Amino acid sequence: MPSQKRLNSICHSIAHHAVSGLSYIHPHVLQACRAAGLSQMAVSLLESEPCPESFRGIEPLRLSLLGLRTRFEEILTAEGFSAADLSEASLTFSPDPQFSDDYCTVCYARLTSHTGRSYEHTIDCLGQPRHADYPSTPTPK
Repeated sequence: MPSQKRLNSICHSIAHHAVSGLSYIHPHVLQACRAAGLSQMAVSLLESEPCPESFRGIEPLRLSLLGLRTRFEEILTAEGFSAADLSEASLTFSPDPQFSDDYCTVCYARLTSHTGRSYEHTIDCLGQPRHADYPSTPTPK
């Protein structure tokens, strides 16, 4: 079994990927939040369908979150882990207060191993770490 410390790197990597243009999540996630009157959207990468149920009708968002889950599984595998090694893999997307468009999000990532150890990273749309508190609040189902 690989070192549990590698989960910190995995958490950082998936947060970076989630805010990048390669994830194709933007602008869909912030547009969906605004339309629903929410300030953020939480997703679980351990779910077979990571898109919250109330947003599954937004095909670009649903497909991009499925792609993000696939990329997460690839990162886990490359480090010698699988989703079965985790009890939590959540991402929370919120608008980046520095910008006013739907392409700029802040991603709060949290991974928890089955040993109970948690790893957290918050990355802004420029790929910079954020130290502000971005708690993971569930998105309505």
